[in-house]
Amino acid sequence: MKFKRIKEFFHRIFTPETVFFGFLILLLIPNILLSYTENLKPVAVAANILAPLGVYAFLMTLSKNLGRSMWIFLPIVLLAITQIVLLTLYGRSVIAVDMFLNITTTNGEESGELFGSIFPIIVLVAMLYLPSLIVGVWMWKKNIHLPSMFRRYMRIISMIVALNGIACGFIAGATDHAYSMRNDLYPVNAAYNMTLAAKHSYRIADHEDAVRDFRFDAVCHRPDSLKELYVIVIGETSRADNWQVCGYTRETNPLLSKRTDLLAFRKALSESNTTHKSVPLLLSHLTAENYGDSIYNVRSIITAFKEAGYSTAFISNQTPNNSFIQFFGEEADDIDYICQHGSHCDTDLLPHLDKLLEKGNRRQLVIIHGYGSHFSYRDRYPRSEAHFVPDTYKEMGVQWKAELINAYDNSILMTDRLLDGVIERLENSGADLSAMIFTADHGEDLYDDGRGLLLHSSPCPTFYQLHVPFLVWLSPGFADEPTGVRKNLTANINSGLSSSLSLFDTAMDIAAITTARSPLRWSLARPDYSAPSRCYLNDHNHSVTLRQSGFIDIDFRHLDDMESGKSR
Repeated sequence: MKFKRIKEFFHRIFTPETVFFGFLILLLIPNILLSYTENLKPVAVAANILAPLGVYAFLMTLSKNLGRSMWIFLPIVLLAITQIVLLTLYGRSVIAVDMFLNITTTNGEESGELFGSIFPIIVLVAMLYLPSLIVGVWMWKKNIHLPSMFRRYMRIISMIVALNGIACGFIAGATDHAYSMRNDLYPVNAAYNMTLAAKHSYRIADHEDAVRDFRFDAVCHRPDSLKELYVIVIGETSRADNWQVCGYTRETNPLLSKRTDLLAFRKALSESNTTHKSVPLLLSHLTAENYGDSIYNVRSIITAFKEAGYSTAFISNQTPNNSFIQFFGEEADDIDYICQHGSHCDTDLLPHLDKLLEKGNRRQLVIIHGYGSHFSYRDRYPRSEAHFVPDTYKEMGVQWKAELINAYDNSILMTDRLLDGVIERLENSGADLSAMIFTADHGEDLYDDGRGLLLHSSPCPTFYQLHVPFLVWLSPGFADEPTGVRKNLTANINSGLSSSLSLFDTAMDIAAITTARSPLRWSLARPDYSAPSRCYLNDHNHSVTLRQSGFIDIDFRHLDDMESGKSR
């Protein structure tokens, strides 16, 4: 008797009509959340709710089998789950192009570390939708259909709602030039971003043919008799705010801080918070303004040095990922992915550098790409090197902030050891001129303020995701170098800079290499250097101001503190 009553209650609640409306509400959750997080104007909110509501409802009335219709919406459900997880992590914005690309450019181990930490969030959000899909299977199996009259009425109503939503979208675009349905109407914007990611993947497949005839026409203006050795180290997820040589109060750089000949530029910002764009920006002559289509048709600084008569090498602690980073690395004469030997700590790069230097090449450029401080931070160093403790955390969460920061700072200690080891080898190389340049691809959020943000690659960057260290070490031979490289670098040490602009130009200038492709105007080794305007390479590969990128007041306060030299 009791079971019969429960069954009757179940049938009364889960009628085709109530399931229809309940499923519509679930599909609209991302739209409701985005209407709030994106601060849309009322007419844009109306478009964001009414247009998808009408379209979803209309499509669900095309078949009398509601359960089957619900499962046809599975791609939309998966997209909704992803969007809600994204908002949980970053607090704003639609699924970005870069997030789709991160799926194809992030190695499996790295992805596993991240997804393992956010898995509880994914499960929690998925549980919101799972019951509806189970009900859909039950209705499909039992052939429980929507009433014909209900379908006819809802079809008419849904068309009216959809048309009103689309009209609101046009009105929003006419009254606000910053609004477009392609970029601001979910899920249209998510689908558009997915197509851009697919387009990128298609174009990158032709990279080898596209750059076959590319040349820098690079020329070195130093005598061939000089022995020269230059090392560029690209760090990963290393924010300047946790570097002792950049003003951090903790001793995260015990080795580098003892070097009086190290130049630390504290006012460097990256122009991207994603590795697959920031590293190509660093290694190429491109800027945020011309990155868009040009990135598919250029080579890197490795080729420029090769044309100037240098032997070149690329040593990486990351895995090949069919990205521009891999393509640029493959321009080198010697290529070494040490992670293929089971290494994970960046200091393991040093023996591979030793092996390369044993060749004794007269002129040598080495690019080193580390794993740096990428999450999970505690996996970036041996347990015996855990200086800041406790450093063990169960998952991502503000309740683990102290442990996460300790682990992150321990990873900076390993980078300190790596860079000091590189400099030591340059000192002992016997080269007439040698130099090391270090910067990171981007920074990281570490639950720094009330936004409660962690990690990087968010659709809207923060100050902490862009503020990176930029270090230069020069051998004693540069003291008498006629172009005044050391003098000029020292004079510019307090200048604002874009690491994305200055790395290529500065490295070329230090090596006295010129190219017809670039005037090297952003070289820190120039006496006439002036700081560029701050900009950001956004999700659609457009150069925008920091305000347009999504910086808010608190980010600009941090930026002002950095520019004024005020410690935080």
